Amino acid sequence: MGSRMFRLGLGWQPLPGTLALARGPVRELSKATGATVGIFVLREGRTLTAGTVPGELDAVTPMRAGMTFPWTTAAGKILVAGAPDALPLDPPSRAWAREAARIRETGFALDRQEVMDGVCCVAVPLRGRGGAVVAALGALVDPDRPLPSLAASVVRTGKVISAAMQRRPGS
Repeated sequence: MGSRMFRLGLGWQPLPGTLALARGPVRELSKATGATVGIFVLREGRTLTAGTVPGELDAVTPMRAGMTFPWTTAAGKILVAGAPDALPLDPPSRAWAREAARIRETGFALDRQEVMDGVCCVAVPLRGRGGAVVAALGALVDPDRPLPSLAASVVRTGKVISAAMQRRPGS
């Protein structure tokens, strides 16, 4: 029973079809930047890893599908900033309101070792039909890496994936 339940759980996807659609661009981003790249969704107030491509940080901090993190990761910030106001999280602080506005304005969020020492992350929204934020694309790198050039690459890849998601029937 245990192994069957495990295999059944491996087949669950929070956004059916999205991982297959994003696989190529995510792999290209990881190869071009060396980053560990993931697709993330918000579940039960936490950032859930839906899928990943390993990169240079994998030996230090491996990331796998199914792992969860606080919503305060760069990917979680993207998801919360783009969520409906009724999202049931702790009451927003003034600092978070300003940060969320900045995230919506710039189109990306950063995490400079805020969640885990030795790991920096850039995340962007992935948008479905109608422009709603349905997932986040995040790239994790060593703190010595320059985040502005990584951010530009992640933004471009996010736009490619979002455009494909919006063209997909039923999205």
